[in-house]
Amino acid sequence: MVTAGARYSAFAAQRPPEPLSDADAHIVLAERLGVAPEAVDGWTVATRLSDSSLALGHRELKAYARRIATAAVLRRAWRLVGPIRRATRPVLAVMDEPFHGELDVDATLENVAGKRFPERDDWIVELREDREQQLVLMMDASLSMAGENLAVAAVAAAVLALKMRSEDLSVVVFESVARTVSHLEERDDPEEIVARLLGEPARGYTNIGAALRLGGREIARGRNPRKAGLLITDGVWTAGGDPVPAADAFPRLHVLLTEDYKMDPALCERLAGIGRGEVFRVKHHSELPGKMLDIANRVLR
Repeated sequence: MVTAGARYSAFAAQRPPEPLSDADAHIVLAERLGVAPEAVDGWTVATRLSDSSLALGHRELKAYARRIATAAVLRRAWRLVGPIRRATRPVLAVMDEPFHGELDVDATLENVAGKRFPERDDWIVELREDREQQLVLMMDASLSMAGENLAVAAVAAAVLALKMRSEDLSVVVFESVARTVSHLEERDDPEEIVARLLGEPARGYTNIGAALRLGGREIARGRNPRKAGLLITDGVWTAGGDPVPAADAFPRLHVLLTEDYKMDPALCERLAGIGRGEVFRVKHHSELPGKMLDIANRVLR
């Protein structure tokens, strides 16, 4: 009997390789992970994708692994976010059609005072319109984030991707260098953003300055005056020099401090102070998604 692994080896030796079905990909992925096929689930794969020692090779195998990992990350984010209710703000406007908005009695009475008959423009209603804000999220993808930490961070990013319009969210990942996963003013659905994040290998050192400089260039792309940066870090930089001067590029910069034994809370406070923002804290990476939802509900309103 020819196993899926043997077929995979045969496929890989061909130029170009033949397509690999999802069923075969699942079996081969189990072999790569060193577990039984029935033990392979999307979340397990998500926690391993950032591991540079996990050799997938075949294009269909990579696509299958990323697809089930992305679905698992988004399911966790959906369970946190629940029904999407975007932040809104009240706006007074002239009634343009019946039952559109809620009648503002005080404003309407003020308009009709002294008139024998009210005019069309006297009827004032209160409407709710989206309170939009743009955000640049900067996430650590250095070697210390390998494994479940990066998968959990992807869930946290997915929370924002589900809560915001895609063109209002930019995601920057950083290690020794910084890279942009998604841009402000460009539409990328949450699935694409999460898939790109999970495709980032955890490697290198921690260059917070590079993240802030690239994030500052991203924030400049945004056309909405209500915009901010959010940096996830323990405050310890190991490459790129002092990041403090780059904090002033943001109209507002918040810092989400992941606490551990080697954290530098003083640097986080300085960055947020220069950036006219706040410092939020989590004691463990597992708390990131829930804290991200709290921040979204506070900062994005």
